Amino acid sequence: MSLAVQVVFTGLSAGAVYGLIAIGHSLIYRLTGIVHFALGDLVGLGAFVTLLVAAGTQPLTQETVSGGRMALGILAGLAVCVVVGAGGYFAVVQPYVGRSAIGWVAGTLALGFAIRAVLDAAFSRPAYVFPDPIPFRRIGNDGLVTILGAQIHVRAFAVIGVALLTAGIASWVLQRTSFGRSLRAIAADAEGAAMVGVRVERARALAFGLAGGIAALAVVVAAPGAPFDTGSGALLGLKGLVAAVLVRFGGLWSAFAAGLALGVFEAAIGTGLLGHVSGLASYRELIPLLVAIVLLAVRPLRAREVVE
Repeated sequence: MSLAVQVVFTGLSAGAVYGLIAIGHSLIYRLTGIVHFALGDLVGLGAFVTLLVAAGTQPLTQETVSGGRMALGILAGLAVCVVVGAGGYFAVVQPYVGRSAIGWVAGTLALGFAIRAVLDAAFSRPAYVFPDPIPFRRIGNDGLVTILGAQIHVRAFAVIGVALLTAGIASWVLQRTSFGRSLRAIAADAEGAAMVGVRVERARALAFGLAGGIAALAVVVAAPGAPFDTGSGALLGLKGLVAAVLVRFGGLWSAFAAGLALGVFEAAIGTGLLGHVSGLASYRELIPLLVAIVLLAVRPLRAREVVE
């Protein structure tokens, strides 16, 4: 029982981050019909801008940076991701939407490689450890609580809570605001939306910025959990993409739920809860990707599914 509880909370904590990134992927795909291959690198960009503002390129610990500097770093990372996300749309996506699949694939990949190259040049350490914005170590037994015999880190609950709140806000924006109605109109019929006065390109750029902002918030909840390097964001982006593909870039809550399920599945494989098959744990990150590839091969996405 304790192992199952550990797997569920660990998996939900990781899956909440995948779910947030899956929301960004699903939003972008529904609006433009493209896959934003640079979204994961925006996660890394947000992490390292936060690091740069909070402590420069020096090692960052709970003792070496104040709460105010950390908060300022988080806000800076959020702002940079929003700006780069929106600017990236005009620079590498807008010229190819509806015209050339090769163009937007190459453009988003190039944007991701450019972000990674800048980060590699500026941050040369193998990995960086981010402190928790909130000192969870003061809660429970050095940040741990016992549930049904399992030791659960308190920050797991914070990660799940922040992710749920962010997903809820994103859903509210799309359902209850004029901006959200504009995005839904564009997803249904971009030409028709333009004819009734919707500024399609600006709305799409703002949506790319929103996806970048969601990626930056994913950093806040993901980075303190483990050493973070310049390639960590790309890996998170890939897992978020897998979650989005598993639900065929469905609604935001569907994408988020797929991320949660993916996290629990990974945790179950990693701990042997699904059986101790020799070498299975080594492929826990590869298996979901293979499943997504098989699903796409069996039932390829069609253009009309952008608006379904």
